[in-house]
Amino acid sequence: MGVRAVLVDDHPVVREGLRAILASAGVEVVGEAADGREALRLIRETLPDVAVVDVALPGLSGIELCRRVRRRLPQVQMVLISMFDEAAWRAEAAAAGAAAYVLKGEDPKLIVEAVTRAARGEQLLAPEEGDRRLPLTPREREVVQLIAEGRKLSEIARLLSRSPATVRAHKASAMRKLAVHSTAELVRAALDLGLVRVPEVPSG
Repeated sequence: MGVRAVLVDDHPVVREGLRAILASAGVEVVGEAADGREALRLIRETLPDVAVVDVALPGLSGIELCRRVRRRLPQVQMVLISMFDEAAWRAEAAAAGAAAYVLKGEDPKLIVEAVTRAARGEQLLAPEEGDRRLPLTPREREVVQLIAEGRKLSEIARLLSRSPATVRAHKASAMRKLAVHSTAELVRAALDLGLVRVPEVPSG
């Protein structure tokens, strides 16, 4: 039986490109998702060999998705793809249990290799790379990501099934760690560090 994969990226054109690349190598794409929460449901339903996941997803980050999948469904291997060629991101990916971390601009053959080797259980991302960590915890980044998307704290509390006080505490902690004093500064600092991104608004 061939390798079965799920694709997770919020840009349809990226998913289309990944699907074509993997299909040319005989990898069967059994599902696609545009955000982390949708992906978690899809992975539970399809139980692929490998999930190819963008690091910077809206809502639930790719790193946090990786962490949850590896904890709950350890048989599913995670290959993270990213625009960010930074040691801190690779460290977070390794700490979350990802099998590989591949840059989107690299040769498509590297993605195919990462997926096929991950499906065989090979760990391409060395855990020892995980000594440098990003400044925010996964939950803090999740809260800041939702703030960057323009959501109110009360809405974030509902989405994350947390109390408003807990969400405010995560926001305050993130502001303290990033040495900022306003919501606008918090979002800008997180964007500059590559911790979150604002989803693109469709034209037309």
